[in-house]
Amino acid sequence: MVETKSITEIKPLDEENYADLMTTVVEPALASVRRDGYMTFESGRKIHYEYYLCPNARASIVVSHGFTESAEKFREMDYYFLQAGYNVFAIDHRGHGYSDREVEDNAVAHVERFSGYVGDLNAYVENVVKPHSEGLPLYIYAHSMGGAIATLYIQQFPDVFKKAALSAPMISPQTAGFPHWVTRTMTTFFRLVGKGKQMVFTEKGFNPDATYETSHDTSKARFDYYYNKRRNTTQYQTCGASYNWVDQSLRIIPKMLDPKNCERITAKVMLFQPAEDASVEMEPQVEFISKVKGGRLVRIPNSRHEIYMSVNEALEIYLKTLFAFLAEEDV
Repeated sequence: MVETKSITEIKPLDEENYADLMTTVVEPALASVRRDGYMTFESGRKIHYEYYLCPNARASIVVSHGFTESAEKFREMDYYFLQAGYNVFAIDHRGHGYSDREVEDNAVAHVERFSGYVGDLNAYVENVVKPHSEGLPLYIYAHSMGGAIATLYIQQFPDVFKKAALSAPMISPQTAGFPHWVTRTMTTFFRLVGKGKQMVFTEKGFNPDATYETSHDTSKARFDYYYNKRRNTTQYQTCGASYNWVDQSLRIIPKMLDPKNCERITAKVMLFQPAEDASVEMEPQVEFISKVKGGRLVRIPNSRHEIYMSVNEALEIYLKTLFAFLAEEDV
């Protein structure tokens, strides 16, 4: 079981003993309350999910992971959420983790329509989250691609989530230094010649020798711990986008930035932005949050794209701000 604490008592794990603490404390505690399952759709496609329930929960939080990630990567955050007294629900988005894929190559993240992610999330909320959260408010915590999914979701289904914490959301992705119009032209060409499901040429496939220095993290201990899992688990080795995925990620930008869609959002929204980000563009995040009524932007120092994988100095600020936001009284 995970011991419930006041939010002021929740501190990041000691980085010097990080791997040992994750292995001997966090993982066993989570495993004791974790429930895994699959949603099976009419097409036969399966989406993997997991959830954690705690006694006398104050709310339920849905975790929406980023591009080439999985629910597994957020185990440390799940632990903190449980400590704070929240039920936690996490999903492997289609083409990621243990969910079914639309291509044979396990390394490729592919989706025909980005709306498919939103549909999967809604099915999860309706069929798993809500039945286990009766009477509780629902919140969503979402990173990068998962932040884009969450953004589209709260625009399309404004009455579901009371709060949304968006961590470096993919409002507009970086495209390897190419202007978006050039990238769109390229992806359109490859899709037209039948290569939409292939990995884009700028990606090199899974690299088992990747190093912390080139990562999106500022905590070496956190990077090393999760990357060891990636090396040993095929399902976690998704590492590059298909041409169609890139095309879809660019097509949704106008939808997320549309003032009318932003006006539909009724959830309280806090957007966390790292000190530096090589994965998503930062100005569109500022533009988006400025269009959300009451939206708040918080910049976290000494952090990269994966803020939740930062050194403790930054992570402590992140957690303190996040939990203060979640603890605000719902109105």
